Amino acid sequence: MRPPALVALSLAVVSSVAVGCGGGTLKVTKLGASAQRPANVALYLSVFDKVGQPVGGLVPANFRVYEDKKLIPEGKAKRALLDTGIASTRYALLLVDMSGPMVDSEDLPDLAKAVGQFVDKVGVSQSVAVDVFDGGDEVAPLFGFGANMETAKIVDAVRKFRPRNRTTNLNGAVFQGLAALKEQLDQATTTEKGASLVVFTDRGDLAHSVNAAVLEQALKDTPVDVYVIATGEKVSRTEIAAIGHSGIVVSADPKAFKKGFDQVIAKLATASDGRYIFSYCTPKRKGDHTLRLEVAVPDDKGELSYEFSADSFKAGCTPKKRPSFSGLGGSKPSRPAPPPPPPPASDDDADDQGSDGR
Repeated sequence: MRPPALVALSLAVVSSVAVGCGGGTLKVTKLGASAQRPANVALYLSVFDKVGQPVGGLVPANFRVYEDKKLIPEGKAKRALLDTGIASTRYALLLVDMSGPMVDSEDLPDLAKAVGQFVDKVGVSQSVAVDVFDGGDEVAPLFGFGANMETAKIVDAVRKFRPRNRTTNLNGAVFQGLAALKEQLDQATTTEKGASLVVFTDRGDLAHSVNAAVLEQALKDTPVDVYVIATGEKVSRTEIAAIGHSGIVVSADPKAFKKGFDQVIAKLATASDGRYIFSYCTPKRKGDHTLRLEVAVPDDKGELSYEFSADSFKAGCTPKKRPSFSGLGGSKPSRPAPPPPPPPASDDDADDQGSDGR
């Protein structure tokens, strides 16, 4: 028998076109820009190093402003870094399977603890919700978007939940999760918005409430990133891979969910790392100008350019003014909501299978 093995979550960095490197290797990408009266210029940007890792922890001193090839000192152009929440909103929904062997195992307290860590760590930069599911037609909400609940109570709720039906409705839960996140994205007022659906399961779909083909189409149509953590002897890598198009963790070891949660949490908790809104007050009062913004760190740098008009600009600027961005290149387009599920399927293409322990 092949020993169980953890499948590392496959994560890819999606990059936009960086504008110039200025002799360094930092990849500085313009995600949005704004020039508005009285004299405000703001750039929403991302900064990655040469190996594709986000560069976090930058402060205003790391940014140098050049206008029309001339360095503009801070004394002539007040500047500030603004909250990136002005331009971007992200949602994360965690679905926890409570119909399988995990509910009766000694590992349930550790699973509940992992759910709590997800809420605490991902919730720092994203709006988080937690639902549990079993074999019922509807998921059971534990923690809604924007809710105010102590993490300890969420952990306790997971530990105490008892399944109403043990026939796992994995496909139905994922289908509902995609629809819930689509609703959140539609309501978001920021130009850039994104969402992630994270699913834990220790079995495959048994309820057949949503046909596998219908779920496949919903996954193709959604702008939502989907990650699946599937551990235990009864999970099928093929079935899980068809759902987790953004990343999967598959293992026959039922305890491997801990590493799976760690990987997904690390991915989502850093989703906003390396993103900044740099705002400054230009001394220009008329005409067209070229801004070159240089980002410098010890032993490396990068830059981007932005052309703006200073016509009608005047005194009275504060760099903390909220910028108005439009057409952010990093945002995902809204897609139609998943179609209503058809009557329960009669095919057996998603029956419970053993893990191949990839």
